[in-house]
Amino acid sequence: MILYQGLLSSPASWARVGRGYLGGLLAAGIDVAAVITRGFRYDPDFPLPSGLPIMAVSDTDQLPTPDIGLGFLHPPHLNRLLGKYKANLFVWESNVVPSEWVDRLARGTDLVIVPSSFSRQALIASGLSSDKIAVAAYGYAEHWEHESSLACQERRAPFTFLTVAAPHWRKGIRELCQAYMAAFSASDNVRLRIKSTYDPADSKRRFAFEIPSWDQLLQDCGLKQPSSPRIELIVETSTDAELESLYREADVYVGASWGESFGLAILDAMAMGIPAIVNGWGGQMDFVSNSGDIVDYDLQTRDEGLYEPVEGALVAVPKIDSLAQRLRWHFDHPESSREMGQRGGRAVRSMSWDSATRQLLDCLPLG
Repeated sequence: MILYQGLLSSPASWARVGRGYLGGLLAAGIDVAAVITRGFRYDPDFPLPSGLPIMAVSDTDQLPTPDIGLGFLHPPHLNRLLGKYKANLFVWESNVVPSEWVDRLARGTDLVIVPSSFSRQALIASGLSSDKIAVAAYGYAEHWEHESSLACQERRAPFTFLTVAAPHWRKGIRELCQAYMAAFSASDNVRLRIKSTYDPADSKRRFAFEIPSWDQLLQDCGLKQPSSPRIELIVETSTDAELESLYREADVYVGASWGESFGLAILDAMAMGIPAIVNGWGGQMDFVSNSGDIVDYDLQTRDEGLYEPVEGALVAVPKIDSLAQRLRWHFDHPESSREMGQRGGRAVRSMSWDSATRQLLDCLPLG
């Protein structure tokens, strides 16, 4: 049996990863159960894969040790991972991983599973043995495929750019807003739609990696002026189905992040035939094929870009002019833009969650 441990009942991307893999394992007939951890935006009523057995930690004390413990646990919590064979999913968005985390991964797991060659190289560069690392990419839900997407059809105005991002500096939202302001004005029939889960202004404690508030960010970027182009901010918790509807209303997806271990939102967009403008550094470079939409960047040391400070860690800050040029090109060339989206959709067609699950199973000793 595989026992999964990690955040599932949440809109967070790592919870979506868990739901994707577990749905694939169940579909493949694998004996699997889950212990759900609490964390960011935990919601006990959040939809989970149908038929998934849920166990409490206390239940595991009464059962034999599972053959395989598969976790998506923060490295400091790896002592909670159960299983005769212990594998942990891991993500990191820079080129250097905290040394304490590397030590815990080395001592607390039999295998570390990462979603991209970018993440694998970061771990190797930080001292983890390569024979302890496996790569298994993430996937998209099959019903998100581009054949059924409205992105391949003629659209009504306004021309819509979408980004799905936490209110964190690393997500490149400041650079995106600046580039959008540079590329358009109020006279352009265009819209930037930003989907996020919360506003740091509403929190009792703000972290260094968070923006002060959405209102302050838009104000600082000039997007509160009468002359500024249209912007729509959506701050709410969304189910997977609700998130899907936002993608279907988008003409172009923008992933301006300073670094991604994989780029799940980018894959989601591409699978639906939506062209994706992306920063040219990070895990998404394993599957992004439209080189014309890869934005130039500057590698920098930026402490506010990391969730855990690491000496020498770099992030890739997108260049405003390069990003603005791509935004404007798509707006000015809507037919060519749609064709790029369709080509991108075909390029990632094989990256469903079923395919991702097969990669995951190839990494595990199932006998």
